[in-house]
Amino acid sequence: MFFDLSDWSQISITGPDRKSYLHSFCTNDINKLKTGECCEAFVPDIKGRILGHVFIISEEDQLLLLAVPGANGLLTPHLTKYLLGVEATVSDTTNDNGLLCLVGEGVTDSVDRAVRVDITNQPTFLVSGQLKEIEVLKRQLQDDKFTEGSPEQFEQLRIEAGFPYAGQDISDANIAQEAARTGKAISFTKGCYLGQEPIARLDAMGHTNKELRGLHIEGSEVAPGSVVLSEEKEIGMISSVAKRDDGTCVALAMLKSKFTQPGTSVAVVTDTGTFPAKVYWPRFEG
Repeated sequence: MFFDLSDWSQISITGPDRKSYLHSFCTNDINKLKTGECCEAFVPDIKGRILGHVFIISEEDQLLLLAVPGANGLLTPHLTKYLLGVEATVSDTTNDNGLLCLVGEGVTDSVDRAVRVDITNQPTFLVSGQLKEIEVLKRQLQDDKFTEGSPEQFEQLRIEAGFPYAGQDISDANIAQEAARTGKAISFTKGCYLGQEPIARLDAMGHTNKELRGLHIEGSEVAPGSVVLSEEKEIGMISSVAKRDDGTCVALAMLKSKFTQPGTSVAVVTDTGTFPAKVYWPRFEG
């Protein structure tokens, strides 16, 4: 199966200082990236709060940042304003390029430049290219009998795998560790970067006050904004939700840390009623 994610944000950083420059503005170790490799990172503000959540691909002549739709509007000016005296150029290439997400075994056997990412519970790869190249690749995949999935299917897959959308599930209201992707996206040995101090301080403290979690909800009429309760006290709010074929829902919510243990029973309040739910993380199995 494959999905067309050409509405996602794409930002190119070129020039001889591109690695050292980006290294100073994100949470993962960019200097260690070799050509063809990819890593996940947060772009924090000075308080360690999340401005963006990106996949970074090291190519021969550029660093390519991939992020969810709309992220380019915030990240491009943020990364551009510090360029004085740096041999690097930041360019928003969102409108010039397309992006495919390939999901499943064997889907990349004949695809060049695919990088593996952690978005779904299955082997998942991203392929970026010029719009015409992506259209050719789509036709090739269809000729090879791969199915193009719907936005609703992609939404279910990414929620079941706990993959957050910056600006929807996580935002500048959250310090980086609250996204619960610390092991994938944050290096604590890389050296200085913007926002490092509060992120390192929180790591030393050993806990967050809230974290993103998945919920399996015994009901189908659930929407973002629905309140999550435990013993009639509010502990969080639904930010993303997807319906499953069995009449239940999976959702993402930022929950108080006391209630983030997988298997914890909670309740979700909607306009049509209150539904029992259980916490899962990092991956839904069912």
